[in-house]
Amino acid sequence: MFDDGRGTAPGSRYFRGLRPHRPVWVDLGKVYRLGPPRAVIPDGLDLQAIVPGELAMWHATTTGHWVGWVRFKIHDGHGGAPAGQWVPGDAIEPRREGTTR
Repeated sequence: MFDDGRGTAPGSRYFRGLRPHRPVWVDLGKVYRLGPPRAVIPDGLDLQAIVPGELAMWHATTTGHWVGWVRFKIHDGHGGAPAGQWVPGDAIEPRREGTTR
């Protein structure tokens, strides 16, 4: 988990709220572990891409893993569908605004 210490919720060792939200990269292949391809569908959802997102908070799981609440878009060849969900920490990397992957 990457954090500069600012934004930690008072009294909680297992929650870190981030204000402002942090720009991140989300590796959808680590979020949606689907296995080997079954077919090629050009206009299907791309769940293997690395996409930009905004990290709002971190929270520990009951098993000691950290997950982040991230908003991002899942691309479908037509612009994308917005998503917001808990994402495993190993699928999130810091991103500098204005950079591309």
